[in-house]
Amino acid sequence: MPIVCLFTACSPSLPDDVRSAMETLPDKIDFNLHVKPILSDRCFSCHGPDSNKRKAGLRLDQAESAYAELTEHPGYFAVKPGKTGHSQLVSRILTEDPELMMPPPASDLVLSSAEKAILIRWIKQGAVYKPLWSLIPPERPKLPEVSHKTWPKNGIDYFILQKNELQSRQQAEEADKETLLRRVSLDLTGLPPTLEEIDAFLADTDPNAYEKAVDRLLASPHFGERMATDWMDLARFADTHGYTVDRYRDMSPWRDWVIRSFNENMPYDRFVTWQLAGDLLPDPTRDQIL
Repeated sequence: MPIVCLFTACSPSLPDDVRSAMETLPDKIDFNLHVKPILSDRCFSCHGPDSNKRKAGLRLDQAESAYAELTEHPGYFAVKPGKTGHSQLVSRILTEDPELMMPPPASDLVLSSAEKAILIRWIKQGAVYKPLWSLIPPERPKLPEVSHKTWPKNGIDYFILQKNELQSRQQAEEADKETLLRRVSLDLTGLPPTLEEIDAFLADTDPNAYEKAVDRLLASPHFGERMATDWMDLARFADTHGYTVDRYRDMSPWRDWVIRSFNENMPYDRFVTWQLAGDLLPDPTRDQIL
């Protein structure tokens, strides 16, 4: 297949739909948050880590490969950091030629205008790759600039408001106290508040009444039960063997340990280590073996 170079300028002329989508994007494009999901879903099947399925010798899951000169087309590059007009990725996602466009029509994969805009802005901003998010030490981000500066009550509100403003959304009115208590009770314990808890919350005029309600719910044994539910679903918890001979098996000790771990706020790294390989630790305890 011949190489395509649709654009020779530093910045290609964008279709109207992609240009409009650009206006809705965040100022800074993040590889893990915005770019990798697109590449993984639309590109890695042909340009990813599987050498048996890789096309044109191009890998887009690694920076050094994406930046390298194309093996089948010397002098051209799939991704040229900071130079969208010299990046074949940009040419291929914008062309309407079915012989050249990426993803190819035969794949039944399509990029939306917003996804094209994300990839183009990412390249324009330097096409920075990042390691897996869990391997990056967390850093406290700067609070984003927002127009409605009196609305946020905490740091998280700034990020919510920024997203709403980018998408021209209006904030909903704050819910009444009874609704707030019902929401947080169901979220943290899986149970609705009792009438006594509702009456006590409505009568509490302390500005920190909501925070106190949250602390009470976190201290409830039902908090661990609620948190353990998702974990046990993922671990396929069951009290019977299933399949052909569906005999009973008592898994309650493990279930109780998971609930207790959440209620005791066990550090996540320890929780996962014990779950995956607790029996391989030096002189493992009964709980670690469990």
